[in-house]
Amino acid sequence: MDDLAGGLRPISLLERVAAMDHPPTLADLAAGSETPRPTLHRWLNALVGAGLLQRSPDGRRYEIAPRASQLAFAILSNQPGGALRHRLLREVVEKVGESCNLTVMHGAEVTYIDRVEAMWPLRITFQRGSRVPVHCSASGKLFLALMPPAKREAVLRDLTFERFTDSTLTDRDALLAEVATIRKQKYALDREEYLAGLVCLAVPVMQKIGRSPTCVAALAMQAPVSRMSCDQMLEKLPALQDAARMLAGTLE
Repeated sequence: MDDLAGGLRPISLLERVAAMDHPPTLADLAAGSETPRPTLHRWLNALVGAGLLQRSPDGRRYEIAPRASQLAFAILSNQPGGALRHRLLREVVEKVGESCNLTVMHGAEVTYIDRVEAMWPLRITFQRGSRVPVHCSASGKLFLALMPPAKREAVLRDLTFERFTDSTLTDRDALLAEVATIRKQKYALDREEYLAGLVCLAVPVMQKIGRSPTCVAALAMQAPVSRMSCDQMLEKLPALQDAARMLAGTLE
């Protein structure tokens, strides 16, 4: 049992790094901790060696590594609430009449952890596990808007701003201006920014982590512009927000 408890302590340290609003230094992690610095340093090295943490470019800070993000995605995708989550998605699809998905942040992309297709002859199909860039998707821009500034800066630092359509935001300042608006209104639109002819509306799925509510996932609906405009899509906003509140319980 002692060996097991000892093995779990680095995992607690990983959780602490993930919960912080900026990539911490060893000094940050040692502050207020009863664990000696040499022990923290050893645990950090073990987590880096396991591919769960990585050092920032300056070598002083620690960030969540892709393997940890992949592990988190696998846990979310296979947890017991999956059946209830899928049923709730089906219900909101019936209410809004268009395909809906649930996504989580994964590096500079958002990943689909669940999706329900509307029964229209004309629809664009995405599979569970599909990924789309943060800068040109409604869910991605929502995550950027609601994450701590230091984390947002870390994502934008490595973003390539690839253009997918004529509407894609490829300018950092333009993206930040929209992100500021999204942060106030608590929803985001994709105006044919990833795929021409496709619009999307996303709302946050919030949970209290630590002292404040955190956007842990995004619920979004998609529709072809030939069937629904962005203004018409916003009429479905209350239904999406209600469903997001119910979906929050399936991710606990």
